[in-house]
Amino acid sequence: MLRSMTGFGQAEGETERFAVKVELKSLNNKFFELSIRMPRNWQHKELELRKEMAKLIERGTAQLNIQLTYKSAEDRITPINREIAAYYLNEVNALASQSGFQASDLLSNIFDIPNVLQPNDETPDDADWFQIMLVVKKAFEQFDLYRLTEGKILSDELSKSAQLILTRMNALSPFESERIETVKERLRKELAGLNQDQLDKNRFEQELIYYLEKLDINEEKVRLKQHCDYMEEVIHVSSTGKKLGFIAQEMGREINTIGSKSNHHLMQRSVVEMKEELEKIKEQINNVL
Repeated sequence: MLRSMTGFGQAEGETERFAVKVELKSLNNKFFELSIRMPRNWQHKELELRKEMAKLIERGTAQLNIQLTYKSAEDRITPINREIAAYYLNEVNALASQSGFQASDLLSNIFDIPNVLQPNDETPDDADWFQIMLVVKKAFEQFDLYRLTEGKILSDELSKSAQLILTRMNALSPFESERIETVKERLRKELAGLNQDQLDKNRFEQELIYYLEKLDINEEKVRLKQHCDYMEEVIHVSSTGKKLGFIAQEMGREINTIGSKSNHHLMQRSVVEMKEELEKIKEQINNVL
């Protein structure tokens, strides 16, 4: 089944120490690009996480957000570096004594001084990471379900356009014999004014056959039907966006050739309608995984 490159999923989990919320979303892209937002003390796990998500997502521009909310105040607060804070306080008090200014005026907020508040660089244990990854995988399951739902819509649209191309192609048949007779009649009228004694009838028949063969579109119709049938087959296989793109290119070649050989206004109209459906196919394929 087709998967769309557009997806969204989120999940939440909870341990004795923290609550975690994960959100995963993506848009279409020929390649895989992933941006990750996660707590600073977990960034040493980013490379491992990227490798895992690359296997799961495959293609598209994705964003992964991991939010942790710790339950205890000890985990939530940013620790104070008491040594640095005490040093600055002593220096400010000494400067206040020398200058005559109030220490409170010189130091309005000690916590604005660099390095007084320092992030908690404690490396979390693997058990916590295991719990976070469980939530990440739950978010991916929702994300993938969304992609499958969107993929079903894309599959239906692609199938509909492929069938419409075949319908437009079959509509050419009534005009083909009419077109050939029109060409023959025009040639007969033009030849009527020529000197028949100087006409090589064998050569004329050969040229006429060659000319009519150049107008024949049966081979192109057969190949176009084969491409449309193949697209219907591939639609039911996962991860086929690139293959569908190649099939659409081949369909375009046959439609263009039919258009170049069709010197009938109603046939040209059907060709334009086929091209319109082909553009819809190309647009939909851009979002197929």
